[in-house]
Amino acid sequence: MKATPQLQKLFRDEIKADLVILNALVLDPFHVRFTKRDISIHQGYVVAFKALESDHVIDAKNQYMIPLLVDAHMHIESTTILPNQLEQILLPRGVGTLIADPHELANVAGIKGIEFILEASEGLDLQVKIMLPSSVPCTPEDHSGAVLNAEDLKPLLANPRVLGLAEVMDKHAVVYDEDMRLKLQYSHDANKLIDGHGANLEENDEDVYLSMGISSDHECTLGDVASRRVEKGMMIHIRQGSVTKNLEALLPCITPYSCRRFCFCTDDMHPDDVFEHGGVDDVVRQAIQLGLDPALAYTMATYHPSTHYNLQDEGVIAPGYKANFFMLSDFTSFNVSEVYREGHRVAGHGQCVKPLQDSLVSPSLLNTIHLPKLTQLNFDCMIKSKYSRTILVESGNVVTKQCIEEVTKDEHHRFISNPSKDLAKLSVLQRHVPNGQMSHCPVKGFGLLHGAIASSVAHDSHNLVIASTNDNDALVAIKTLQEIGGGFVVVKDGQVLGCVPLEIAGLMTKNPLQESLNDWHKLHEAYALIASPIDFNPFVMLSFLALPVIPEVKLTDSGLVDVMTQKILPLEVNSLD
Repeated sequence: MKATPQLQKLFRDEIKADLVILNALVLDPFHVRFTKRDISIHQGYVVAFKALESDHVIDAKNQYMIPLLVDAHMHIESTTILPNQLEQILLPRGVGTLIADPHELANVAGIKGIEFILEASEGLDLQVKIMLPSSVPCTPEDHSGAVLNAEDLKPLLANPRVLGLAEVMDKHAVVYDEDMRLKLQYSHDANKLIDGHGANLEENDEDVYLSMGISSDHECTLGDVASRRVEKGMMIHIRQGSVTKNLEALLPCITPYSCRRFCFCTDDMHPDDVFEHGGVDDVVRQAIQLGLDPALAYTMATYHPSTHYNLQDEGVIAPGYKANFFMLSDFTSFNVSEVYREGHRVAGHGQCVKPLQDSLVSPSLLNTIHLPKLTQLNFDCMIKSKYSRTILVESGNVVTKQCIEEVTKDEHHRFISNPSKDLAKLSVLQRHVPNGQMSHCPVKGFGLLHGAIASSVAHDSHNLVIASTNDNDALVAIKTLQEIGGGFVVVKDGQVLGCVPLEIAGLMTKNPLQESLNDWHKLHEAYALIASPIDFNPFVMLSFLALPVIPEVKLTDSGLVDVMTQKILPLEVNSLD
């Protein structure tokens, strides 16, 4: 806060404060407690822990007064909706800042994708800060729609809304790749932060990351790993997304001494989950319900990420800090009554004050699915042995295991799905250039009984990914995605049972929120018609099966990848040993 003549006049009692709030239970993150206080606000900042003279006085009546929440790591594209619509959902819930990594759009459209997120979120009351995608593509062997090197990213580091370099995930590149070294160096030179992605990090790799200035991780799934990384100085983002849920496993790591090295993030959230449950606000609610002290839970979602990301004058309600806060009646209903940014009411009782703003979409982000003519022959998955390496998906995580399964084949050694053993065919098809490059493998765990599901959302390169029980339905699904410009689709017996169009880079839509939610509802209903019940979101899970930086095995358009070695694995296995 600057020392202005207006402030001098205020403290000389020559003018009145803009706003005074009485009888509020204010979060004190320094002592991790709530304290009953009167708060005076002027020129967008908290100026006193007492009631100054004002024409605008609000009695909080013992409501909790909490700084706006910060989601420490997320991908707006994963919600499939634009920032202006996301604001309508999250801001009334008390979420004020998103630390967003637009690497999904960047993998499809390069710099134009990053610029689109910056432009689409400009001027919103929901503050969007950007971490620049560090790995486009995520590994050298992956085939995305763009390649971004250090020189491409360097000019964007001067943007004040760019906070640094996002989740560095290619540990080999950190040591051996000169372009990655330059990305790290340019970020240091600009006094910007560097986030990590530690899903495949071993203990020695952690030392490399920290020594190279990579300061955080959101991929911890085990308590002992999180504790070790905290001991080395990492900031741990406890993730609770639509599929990957690490909160319960990591909460025991939080002690009065270690808590400063933890905050919360959502990473990847689907729109139906965001609409129904919220974002990082729901992570805080779940933490409290699991037994975390409410004052600590809200401190971890406000002060800790604000401090880590150098958000000046934010994350605290105290003199000299921005008056960004929300009012909460209790920790049972979590009913947010009012939301303020810089002393101005921006939302209340579930509604934003400002109407929905429009967003312009560049034509370059449309019609991004480029395919050659395909036939069922493109889906041949040849396995000559009795057994095959298979991707096993399980609830609660996008870490997939390799298992060996006895497979069914035709007389030409072509793999045939076997619903009785929960074995379907997983396929990944290059969609950025029409070269027809495609790979297949068995997948287990989707519960598919009939038909096919397909998506143009396939982290991080966003090629087409399909899980199917027969090739004809898989082919119909792919053709449908091309017709609608991308999205998600469910097919049975050659008929489209449900689809969600995502015409913006095959990742997002400009459609009204309710229309999109209705499409999602119908999509889940369609899935229930072709699969046995499962306890995870099948469409989110499908989107992660082509990401070759999360163990154990993943499928790219080049083949089945061993994540730890980055080598292509043969499907054939001679025995179960």
